[in-house]
Amino acid sequence: MKVKRYLAIVGFLLLIIQISAQERFVFKGRVVDFVTVQPLENACVHNMSSGMMTFSDKQGNYAIRIKQNDTLAITRVGFEMEVIVATDSVIQLKNNYFIRLVMKSIMLKNFTVYAMKPYPLFVKDLAKKTPKEKVEIDVNLSEEEKAQYSKKSESGNLLANTPLASPITFLYEKFSRKAKLDKTYQEMVKNQDEVIRLSQKYNREIVQRITNLQGTELDEFMLYCAFSYYTLAISSEVEIEKMISKKFIEYKKGVTNR
Repeated sequence: MKVKRYLAIVGFLLLIIQISAQERFVFKGRVVDFVTVQPLENACVHNMSSGMMTFSDKQGNYAIRIKQNDTLAITRVGFEMEVIVATDSVIQLKNNYFIRLVMKSIMLKNFTVYAMKPYPLFVKDLAKKTPKEKVEIDVNLSEEEKAQYSKKSESGNLLANTPLASPITFLYEKFSRKAKLDKTYQEMVKNQDEVIRLSQKYNREIVQRITNLQGTELDEFMLYCAFSYYTLAISSEVEIEKMISKKFIEYKKGVTNR
């Protein structure tokens, strides 16, 4: 009798384990930016119910095993945390569920990081710092050109494409990645108000009104558009709508040719 009871208990436990395993399924999709719907890499998708965790790849793709009513927490540096419960409506899209994260901060102001050292040495080093690095003036310039160059350099309005800039400065501004990033940052600062209201200029409702797309197809199209924050910030609402229409024509041609 004891053996039979033991076998019954073991069989019951195995049945529970099997049923529990069958309830779990692979839940996959993409983690994207809420505004631009562009893929977000290295977003953490954490199943808080089971403890399982995964990260999105370069295309924003993720895959994790869950069961009904599990709670997922999605986090990424610079973005608000998103919490999702695996309800019936969520499970219906288990093979292509878009997780949209809202950016917490658009950009940071320039700042300098100093190594920890005694305060007197810190003050001494700080005093040696010059506010601006001056570019050596080309010796072939005339005195008048040198004066104009110095005036523009001190005012911060020196342009790379002006004949008064030295060849080194021109090459730096033309090909340096850091210079391009600095220029983009300055443009973003000028358009800070536009950056703040991006969600009003570009969102799912606007794209849906122009294209009549819905659901997953709408998400795929916005992913295809690949508009950056910079492009949207410097563009007006009318320009953005024209960009959407142009992209939609290209998108339809691509779908037709598949």
